[in-house]
Amino acid sequence: MSIDTYVQSLQQLLPSVPISWKNIRRAYTGRAYHNLDHLDEMLLHLARHRAAVDGPLIEDEAIFAMALVYHDLVYKPTRSDNEARSAQAAQTLLQEGQLVPDRIAQCTALIMATKAHLPPAGDKDAALLIDLDLAVLARDAAGYTAYVAAIREEFWMVPGFVFRKGRSKALTAFLDREHIYHTPFGRETYEARARENLWRELRDL
Repeated sequence: MSIDTYVQSLQQLLPSVPISWKNIRRAYTGRAYHNLDHLDEMLLHLARHRAAVDGPLIEDEAIFAMALVYHDLVYKPTRSDNEARSAQAAQTLLQEGQLVPDRIAQCTALIMATKAHLPPAGDKDAALLIDLDLAVLARDAAGYTAYVAAIREEFWMVPGFVFRKGRSKALTAFLDREHIYHTPFGRETYEARARENLWRELRDL
């Protein structure tokens, strides 16, 4: 998996703190969508962003890596504090590594930005992380259908009418935004197809 190599980069950030890939893998295992394949997909899109941009893409590569790997570490479909709990796990590890508070705060902010998928003003790293997280919305039709099925599988415990109501609200919120994506490459490459997919899903609910 490409994520294996990416996790190794975190060791440069925390040379004195062992990062257990086994524990990370265990946390992501057993989920229909929010799993390691999701992280791998984000990394594939990160490579596309890199290829399209001249010069540095990310301001703090190591902190960005930490946020990407940990952003869905904790995921319970019916809870609303998954991002906060994931951020806390990352923060605890970074504090063990005695990182300066500003970098720890940046990692926390990156992870928390994936909750509403809205980056703080001027935070290019957050804008990129969110676009990578939402790149799934721009899959081809078959891929998007598979994504929708995986999300429904994760919410298996929620009655159909309740799920459809919540999903419709989420889809409409994205469609009502001026832009779903926050980077120039994201808007140019993903926006149109993502909107087509969201409209189709909303119609079919």
